[in-house]
Amino acid sequence: MLIASPVAAQPRLTFTKDIAPIIWSRCASCHRPGEIGPFSLLTFDDVRRHATQIAAVTARRLMPPWKPESGKGEFQNARRLSDRELDAIQQWIANGAPAGDAADLPSAPNWSDGWQIGTPDLIVRMPAPYSVPADGADVFRTFVIPIPLSAARFVRALEFHPGNTRVVHHANLGVDRTRSSRQLDARDPEPGYTGSMERDARYPEGQLLGWTPGQAAHPVPDGTQWRLEPNSDLVVQLHLQPTGKPEAVQVTVGLFFTDTPPARTPIGLRLGSETIEIAPGAREYIVSDQYQLPVDVQVLAVQPHAHNLARRMEAKATLPDGSTRWLIAIDDWDFRWQDVYRYTAPFVLPTGTTIAMRYTYDNSDANPRNPHHPPARVVWGQNTSDEMGDLWVQVIPQTRGDETVLSEDFRRKANAEDLAAYSKLLRSDPANPLRHDAVAALYLDVGRLDDAINELGQSLRLNSESAPTHYNLGFALAGRGRRDAAIAEFQEALRIDPDYAQAHNNLGALLQVAGQLPQALDHYQRAIALRPDNIETRNNLGQLLLNTGRVTEAADQFREALALRADSPPALAGLAWIRATASDPALRNIEEAIRLAERAAATTRNHDLMALDALAAAYASSGRYEDAVRVARSGLELSLAAGQTAVAAQFRQRLELYQKGQPFRLPRS
Repeated sequence: MLIASPVAAQPRLTFTKDIAPIIWSRCASCHRPGEIGPFSLLTFDDVRRHATQIAAVTARRLMPPWKPESGKGEFQNARRLSDRELDAIQQWIANGAPAGDAADLPSAPNWSDGWQIGTPDLIVRMPAPYSVPADGADVFRTFVIPIPLSAARFVRALEFHPGNTRVVHHANLGVDRTRSSRQLDARDPEPGYTGSMERDARYPEGQLLGWTPGQAAHPVPDGTQWRLEPNSDLVVQLHLQPTGKPEAVQVTVGLFFTDTPPARTPIGLRLGSETIEIAPGAREYIVSDQYQLPVDVQVLAVQPHAHNLARRMEAKATLPDGSTRWLIAIDDWDFRWQDVYRYTAPFVLPTGTTIAMRYTYDNSDANPRNPHHPPARVVWGQNTSDEMGDLWVQVIPQTRGDETVLSEDFRRKANAEDLAAYSKLLRSDPANPLRHDAVAALYLDVGRLDDAINELGQSLRLNSESAPTHYNLGFALAGRGRRDAAIAEFQEALRIDPDYAQAHNNLGALLQVAGQLPQALDHYQRAIALRPDNIETRNNLGQLLLNTGRVTEAADQFREALALRADSPPALAGLAWIRATASDPALRNIEEAIRLAERAAATTRNHDLMALDALAAAYASSGRYEDAVRVARSGLELSLAAGQTAVAAQFRQRLELYQKGQPFRLPRS
């Protein structure tokens, strides 16, 4: 007769040994004094007092609030309970929630009320607190915080302190250099203004900046620090929740700087729709979009965004071999719980991969989060009562050239959608100059200069004291060949904002063309004093100095530009030209000239006239006259095809020299 073995007894779970570590790691970041959780869960008594509630909300996966589905993207700082952790909590509560031996209790985390990642280099704060009403609907309000910087800095980290976690539910952060957000703030008598961030308040250089409860501060990935311009504004959009009594909110932000410029620049790819229009009662309204990558990219993070009607969202990547990879999936979207989801291990998607998103919306009474009862027509817009459908994917192209290709390719895709959306907003709000500016900027992106000039003119009739509007109008007029009118607009922009570096640069360029060289020089030097790392201005100044015989100073400017960007074609070509043609033998270096000019020509795929001119001169200086003739002929053909007769005449003169076996030399200054 066989006797069954006894079943091993399950170990008794206790708070001190088994449950405290789970609660502290998954729950206490929000559920502790001063944070957003409505009660603390730091001690055994705290947890036992709420045991029934904890059992219910964890069993339904409502808490901790972590929306991405398991197995469809692995993310940093995930608050999701593992199956083992969930089972342990449920078993412990079902068995009476025993305390356990105090000797088994590990050390509690060192919850810091100060800065998590060190002492910031600069701390900024809302100029005045905002009072959240005691009752009523949630408040969505945007605040503008001036950043007191006299020179540009590179930001390696940003740490957000909400100031009052009882009422701040989440925050989105942008940077506005144009003062557009400041204008909106000035029109509202209270601190900040109602609604979302304006188009000019943008994520800096591909960064995804935001804050949600429990989100830890962290530096940007190595080499991706971002540039913060002087006199910029930090724009903070807050979701605020009334608590039953008036509450004051005053956000504080710590900025951490580095002197090292970025080695890599992230790009934010935004998929989605800006023409959403959901009929009342529609239960399965679909927004879908896709984009095929023209280059290899490394994927760092993803950020989905929608408002209250969204129910499910998913995003996948389909690789060229037909295989698929989940980027994210959320089966129960909740506007109150949003995040930037950073992958635990960044991964590469190859050229030809298609990124696709699909969001489902429910505008019926069956949707418990529908703010409209009865359901109402809902369209795209930035107010909470509107709807949105965005998927941001943060990527890094493998090379600088790939970065250019991806940026230009994706901008073409995004521009058409943006133009349709903002034109629609303009029709509904034609007296808002910022709407005209936004549409004009989109026209400029696609070269519709006359349309841009019309919108900018209307904007200035509504608000004549906008330096960015005058600047953009000057840019458009210059593109139309209306030099004098463009000069007047750049001068007007500088009257309003004397520190507008790019206006100094563009005004200098037009004055140089007009032959007003001393004035052009003054504006270039002012632009560089304001923005020493402005590559375009350094190249412009270098060319002006070269044309006026100040060759040594010109070489210095081109070297400064190359220190900022090693593959800048104008700087490569300019320095190569000096190294090949300088009358002073001490400035000539033929090997360096050839190396620089070949890089310039390769970077521009042999289509840049300055690069070809420098390369032909470098070959001639080294005695490679056949190569010099070949390259000069190519430059001559390209300049003729482009209708640049003056440049073509220069190529002809140099070609005659090279055919005679003579190098070109600059005249002695």
